[in-house]
Amino acid sequence: MLSAVIVVVCSACVPAPVYRNGAVPGVKPAAGQASSGSGTATREAPPVVAAPKNAHPVDPQNISTANAYQVGISSYYGKQFHGRKTANGEIFNMYKLTAAHRVLPLGTVAKVTNLANGRWVVVKVNDRGPFIEGRILDLSFAAALEIEMVQQGTAKVMIEIVESVD
Repeated sequence: MLSAVIVVVCSACVPAPVYRNGAVPGVKPAAGQASSGSGTATREAPPVVAAPKNAHPVDPQNISTANAYQVGISSYYGKQFHGRKTANGEIFNMYKLTAAHRVLPLGTVAKVTNLANGRWVVVKVNDRGPFIEGRILDLSFAAALEIEMVQQGTAKVMIEIVESVD
């Protein structure tokens, strides 16, 4: 009886995923054909949209620091802290847009601008740090990716308060 159940369960196993439209992974339909494999239906090709050169277009030459809360060097943190508790009790997720700051109230929402390239990201302060002299902010890996500072490791940034916590 047990062997019959195993045979039934194993016969339902598929070596590759089956999708609702019947498409087989790795096999692309010919141009103008539907992916259902019938070859009878035709579709128009989707429009091609050019990717923006900068998701947050700000000219670095025209950045004003008049409304800045703080300007200084930021770093980022990721894998070594992923899954650990942050200062506010949340579990750190390196793929969320968060930051660590020494004195800003936990829960503060801040706009962080990379002064070298003008890219910016909005993050929530949920942790304390950085604990390295000369740095004002630690960004999550995802936030560092947004402002293109991962390769360098650090960047001169401007912090602006978007939403304060009372």
